[in-house]
Amino acid sequence: MIYNKENFPKISSERNLVFTILMHMLFGILCFAMLALFIGIPLSIQLEYGSPLSTGEIIFNLIYFPLFIWGVWALYKNYKRHKLKKVISISVDEYGMHHHQFDGTIQSVLYKDLERSKEVYVSDIDRKIGTKYSPGYIFGFKDGKQIPIHFSKPDNGMTYIPKNKYELIGHFLQGAVLFFPHLKISQAVYADYFINPTTFEFDKKAQRITYLMIFIFLLVVLIAIDLFTKYTKGFSILF
Repeated sequence: MIYNKENFPKISSERNLVFTILMHMLFGILCFAMLALFIGIPLSIQLEYGSPLSTGEIIFNLIYFPLFIWGVWALYKNYKRHKLKKVISISVDEYGMHHHQFDGTIQSVLYKDLERSKEVYVSDIDRKIGTKYSPGYIFGFKDGKQIPIHFSKPDNGMTYIPKNKYELIGHFLQGAVLFFPHLKISQAVYADYFINPTTFEFDKKAQRITYLMIFIFLLVVLIAIDLFTKYTKGFSILF
């Protein structure tokens, strides 16, 4: 929907409950597996033949397990400390984008703080392509440096991904165009996040078509590789 300066609303993120529960479950399983690993390996080695513990093994246990418990406690305290900075909500209004943290602190990217890009071929608001090690994100410029504008943010092993992530991005871009029209937004930002540059609405149909085309392309590539190996090497990978 297209807004003007008088009726531009504040919108907030909606938590993706299914994904959040899944991430918490995976995180819990990982923690349990690590505990079982660090406890089970030394005990299984010591009790492998059912023989009584030797003096060396007892001394090892008296040193290893207190240190292990202390390490787990230190990690827990560190998690509790960082939890205060955990993002619990993301909002976009006429001033910019805001991360609302667990301790009540708000970290904001304000339109008025964003500057013109001094880099050739880089727009004032642009996007960084993701890699297999880090996801892509939108960025702007402040004090002559690139600053990330995250609409999904990893925290303490969890991931806050709003159900309405693309709507938040579209609303942020519309706010930039509306209140600070001198900021140039890269067309790649609109394309990457399936945002209509005219209405600033998320085009879900275009996203589905794009993902379907990628799936079909990968499927064709796999079939081509399979046929190549079948007729040159005599065996099939897929069938």
